[in-house]
Amino acid sequence: MKKFFKFIKTFLFVLIWLMFCSFLEKYWRIIHWEFIFLKVRYVFDYTFWFALKKSLFNFDIGFYLEELFKYASYELPKEVFKFMPIIFVLKITR
Repeated sequence: MKKFFKFIKTFLFVLIWLMFCSFLEKYWRIIHWEFIFLKVRYVFDYTFWFALKKSLFNFDIGFYLEELFKYASYELPKEVFKFMPIIFVLKITR
């Protein structure tokens, strides 16, 4: 019976936490776009990247670095914020 109540409490916590995170996700998208990505994106607009592209046989390394930055600054923090509390709660209740 004790394990059943522990399961119910954990299940409810995870359910509520994921609903809360999905609610905050649209605000994170706005904050990321305005204050993080657009502040740094101008770095990838320099002619240096076009010259580097020509010297690397039209391999656009600037595009891939920009996509890597977008992923590292948007997706990773979002997923860490979403799943780290769940992991901590599951370790504590184990």
